[in-house]
Amino acid sequence: MDSRNPSGAVPPYAETEPHPAEFPWLDFLVTDNETIDREHREAVEQGNQLLRILAARENWADALEMLRRARARSARHFATEDGILEQTGFLGRDQHRQAHAHILAEFDRVLAELETVADPQAHHWERAHRPRNLLVDHCLKDDLLFKSHLMHFGGARP
Repeated sequence: MDSRNPSGAVPPYAETEPHPAEFPWLDFLVTDNETIDREHREAVEQGNQLLRILAARENWADALEMLRRARARSARHFATEDGILEQTGFLGRDQHRQAHAHILAEFDRVLAELETVADPQAHHWERAHRPRNLLVDHCLKDDLLFKSHLMHFGGARP
């Protein structure tokens, strides 16, 4: 039994997913829209940097700062992407915007929860993975839905 958690119960917000591996940039993610592709590559790089910080479990302040930066970058990217989807008439844009809002809200919940932590325990480090996991899922599910749409409407436009 852990003396810091005498009941042995797992906190209700603990992540149960295995530790994720770094997410590689994959060619099938290319949309041919220079802006979106650049921002997606930056997101992959930043997500992998966050993963390394979380895996090391050495500097909680760095982990929180990286989460804040990832949230800000995500908000900027989502605004850009929403504008492009609106401009090109993507039929699924309302659902896509809702997915963006859900991810940003989850970032806010996780940050509000973790910013109060002074002495992070294992479940805090695990909880910090949540936004990154949502972004990877979003990239692999939602973003691929509009890829052919962007390519059809001249995705190479910034």
